[in-house]
Amino acid sequence: MTRRASPRRRLAAAGFTLIEMMVALAIGLAVVGALIAAYLASFASGRHTDAIVQITEDAALALNVMRQQVAQAGFSQPHGAGGAGMVLHTFPAIVGCEAAGFADLNANIMAANNCKVSESDPATPDALEVAFEGSVLPGKASNGILGGSGGAQPLDCLGNSFAKTHDEATGDDYWLNDSKFYVADGSLYCHGPGNAAGAALVQNVETLQVTYGMASAPAGAPGAGQVIYYGNAPPPGSPLWANVVSVKLCVQVRSATKVLDTKSRATLGGWVDCGSTQRAAADGYLRRTFTTTIVLQNKLL
Repeated sequence: MTRRASPRRRLAAAGFTLIEMMVALAIGLAVVGALIAAYLASFASGRHTDAIVQITEDAALALNVMRQQVAQAGFSQPHGAGGAGMVLHTFPAIVGCEAAGFADLNANIMAANNCKVSESDPATPDALEVAFEGSVLPGKASNGILGGSGGAQPLDCLGNSFAKTHDEATGDDYWLNDSKFYVADGSLYCHGPGNAAGAALVQNVETLQVTYGMASAPAGAPGAGQVIYYGNAPPPGSPLWANVVSVKLCVQVRSATKVLDTKSRATLGGWVDCGSTQRAAADGYLRRTFTTTIVLQNKLL
């Protein structure tokens, strides 16, 4: 005789117990939580990567723009011959302000003492001014981008045309391309001779620090081509400016947005500033510093 299971027993065997349902829900929640955590970690990592890329690109642009100008500092086309050789226009190749900006943006590089009073904080951004003679030569032989009327005039660091400078010693006029670099409102600015005010070139630049490679003597004298030390800007009008043969530029760049939280701040929030001091971010922005050194080739010729 075969025994049949009662309907009540078949119903109990076909369902799930409350414990089984709770275990399944717990496993499901754990899987969902793991997926959410992985997504958040990936999102945060992506934000950090994007910030590093943006910082690197901004720094490269800022340093490349300044390098293009600084590398030509002091260049002048020969415009005659004298007893001592070629006759060149005479003007300072480079000057700078230590922990201060320029007193008058529209004064050219030959103006005396054009720096504001230096701030007591050495982390205050420096300012840098470089000058060279712009050339107008056939083809691509010119030392800058040409434009202006007829496309045959040098342009300044902002792409503006500018008037010629009169040389009292020789009586002729020439293109003195005079660029002032400084930091304001979290951006790297440049002021050229073709505009009354400076304009921002690169955003997210917090500071510019400049140190100068000093030779033991000015150009043309023994020891002129060898750097013996790097130091801060000499005082305005100092004869030591004639001994500068290289320039070291350091920019501190921050992320465009806040990307650091409490957890990532401990590992990514630290950086070494332009003065080689370890810093830690407290405002959520990622910061890095970048340095380049430029030799003033025209001071060595």
